[in-house]
Amino acid sequence: MIRKFFLAIFLILLVVAAAVFAVGPLRWRATILFDRATGKLDGVNWSDVKWMMGRGTGVDLEHLAATRNPYESIESPRHSAADLEAGTLLFRQQCSPCHGEAGAGGPGGPSLQTRVFRNGRSDWALFRAITIGLPGTAMAGRTLPRDDTWQLVTYLKQILAGTAAGAGTGASAPPPVSIVPVTAADLRDSEAHPAEWLTYSGSYSAHRHSALGQIDRGNIAELRVEWQRQLSTPAEKVETTPLVRGSTMFVTQPPNQVLALDAATGKVLWTFSRDLPAQLHVCCGPVNRGVALLGDRVFVGTLDAHLISLDASTGKVIWDVAVADASKGYSITAAPLAIDDMVVTGVAGGEFGVRGFIDAYDAHSGARRWRTYTVPEPGQPGADTWADDSLRRGGGPTWLTGAFDPESRLIYWGVGNPSPNFYGQNRSGDNLYTNSVLAIDADSGKMRWYFQFTPHDLHDWDSVQVPVLVDAVVDGAKQKLLAWANRNGFFYLLNRTTGKFLLANPYVKQTWADGLDANGKPHVRPESVPSLQGAEVYPGIAGGTNWWSPSYDPESGLLFVPTVDKGAIFYGSAQEPLDETGEDLGGMSMPIPNEDAIVAVKAIEVTTGRIRWQHGGPPRKTMMEMSGVMSTAGKIVFGGDGERFFALDAETGNELWHFAAGAQIWAAPMTYELGGRQFVAVAAGRSIIAFSLPEGRRNLQK
Repeated sequence: MIRKFFLAIFLILLVVAAAVFAVGPLRWRATILFDRATGKLDGVNWSDVKWMMGRGTGVDLEHLAATRNPYESIESPRHSAADLEAGTLLFRQQCSPCHGEAGAGGPGGPSLQTRVFRNGRSDWALFRAITIGLPGTAMAGRTLPRDDTWQLVTYLKQILAGTAAGAGTGASAPPPVSIVPVTAADLRDSEAHPAEWLTYSGSYSAHRHSALGQIDRGNIAELRVEWQRQLSTPAEKVETTPLVRGSTMFVTQPPNQVLALDAATGKVLWTFSRDLPAQLHVCCGPVNRGVALLGDRVFVGTLDAHLISLDASTGKVIWDVAVADASKGYSITAAPLAIDDMVVTGVAGGEFGVRGFIDAYDAHSGARRWRTYTVPEPGQPGADTWADDSLRRGGGPTWLTGAFDPESRLIYWGVGNPSPNFYGQNRSGDNLYTNSVLAIDADSGKMRWYFQFTPHDLHDWDSVQVPVLVDAVVDGAKQKLLAWANRNGFFYLLNRTTGKFLLANPYVKQTWADGLDANGKPHVRPESVPSLQGAEVYPGIAGGTNWWSPSYDPESGLLFVPTVDKGAIFYGSAQEPLDETGEDLGGMSMPIPNEDAIVAVKAIEVTTGRIRWQHGGPPRKTMMEMSGVMSTAGKIVFGGDGERFFALDAETGNELWHFAAGAQIWAAPMTYELGGRQFVAVAAGRSIIAFSLPEGRRNLQK
């Protein structure tokens, strides 16, 4: 039997070899045979291949051979009116007892109309789900004739498009939501109109601070849950920051949906879902941190590296552009930033050796305005900071939302670490412009200046933290400043007009540098370099802080930062990649044995770097159980620690209130006002929770 098996494989390979120089259908068939024999056709067995090779099946073999992705290429060959009628009858017989009429949900199964499907909503994904079922669920496979299964797929596509009889709300789509268009002026002046939350960090300056003060230190103890919206996502992390325009809230639920909610009740107004490839290269889970608003549009980046424009009233797609090739490791996890008449986005994927960039797109048409690469081409400025051709897969992802100064027309965006993460002998040099903040001309995309926090990073200390723009007096003169608590453990203050380094202080324990020079460049300790034996370094791989949003109170001059005090042992190796996912790490990081983490919110004086106060719980073994924070005019700092949502006194750090959410809080909270009431909302577990005060405890807004 073994000999016959290898003989069969050998014959297949001979056929493929003979077809290499062939043309037309033979080449496509040979490619498909070879891909199936070598395991490159995911979710396709030999009986599927035999069927596809048959006459009149309707499978586009040329497309399948080119993409090697059946989920993208195989479409239902049974899509006539008669097939749809037959599929409707089959659904009633086979599926409606569990999933209800038109897939609206029943006692034995969930609604299919808003379902997030594991492998997407493509024809082949639905065919596979019907045929083999969903392991671990009540969905068992059906042994139907192939034509019957395809007819059923055709009807399911009608359900998912909301056009099947009885699908949606009644027999028609949900009515459009009334949304007042968001103007460029609205975004520029958002801090002066705190009733709405119009952009990821609350404002272009990224203060994540609200002038709303109805909820304050005197009544915070009365804060209670107003509504809770359960999400249908299978993902473990919900990292979205809700945006609110008028009475409508917009949130993302990973891996592929945008929801419009009634901000007063949490009721779902419309849902957008996107089909994703069955296989994606993502480092840290299928996360999405939110949307951008501009005009009558909602903009969202996707895990397969597309930027999509949606009608804010209906959720319908207006345009969809491919920002990068997801098969090469690119993805988008950050909320876009809308500026004037364009939308700016970064990309993730540094672990897969991509070349990072920041893009701007025309909000109306989707045409790309400009692109700024974070790793230079050979011969360009900064290329000499990379050894040989290591810059071609240099990393430098841009996976968190930046900030914008309308007066100087500068966009500030953080850049991630170089690739590979922990091994640097093949990329000697400072590796510009990784681990930097870039100041980019909003109109041209040209880099005005940069500041590199961690040259030649070897510890995965992405510098993608949210830039915070501050106007304050330093050295006797009022300056336009940029405040940055960096993952490397130092707090930095820069002049944001010129990029000049002003000061830096460690805000957590750090052992990798003997201070900084007059220009802010670190004196790196040789013993901190990862090695085969391991190097014990502080901070650890999570950094002193991470992607968790800080907040800034302009009145007190305090920057509130979620922090982690914990070290790690870093190992470096020339062997790369080290795991089956294709991540180009060049080593690893391990916890220091028996060391606890100290997780805290720290208040940092922006102009001095001095820590005014800190609030944290007891030491713990785990370290990345932290959310971003938000401050308000009520002198409250809201944040999350594990499953606790808390409120701190902004002047002292004392805890005033907490809520046991019963689920992990990863994202940063936000606040808005509706009908004279202040709400605070946060993602917790697989839900959005909105809090407000009881009627009798609401103070008049000052």
